[in-house]
Amino acid sequence: MRILLVEDDAMLGEALAKSLALHAHAVDWVRDGITAAGHWQATAYDLVLLDLGLPGRDGLRVLMDARREGLETPVLILTARDAVQERV
Repeated sequence: MRILLVEDDAMLGEALAKSLALHAHAVDWVRDGITAAGHWQATAYDLVLLDLGLPGRDGLRVLMDARREGLETPVLILTARDAVQERV
C-alpha cells in the first residue's frame, strides 16, 4: 500500500513512517501542507494520513482542495485537536 503521511512533528512522523514501513507499506512523509498538496496531485496514493495543524497550508484546506480536484483517496485525520466540534 502506498501511503502519504503528512505530519510536521518530527518524532511522531518518524515513528509512524518507520512503523508503516515495517509492515511493508511504501510511505512518502512530508511535513507541510503545500508539499502535501503537490505530492497528492502527482502520485496515486492508497491512503493519506493527514495532520490538520500544518505549516504552509492547514490540513483541512489540503483535504478540501484535493476533494474539489476530484481526488478520492481515503484519508485518516491525525490531530491533537480535542474539542468535539473539531473532531466531528
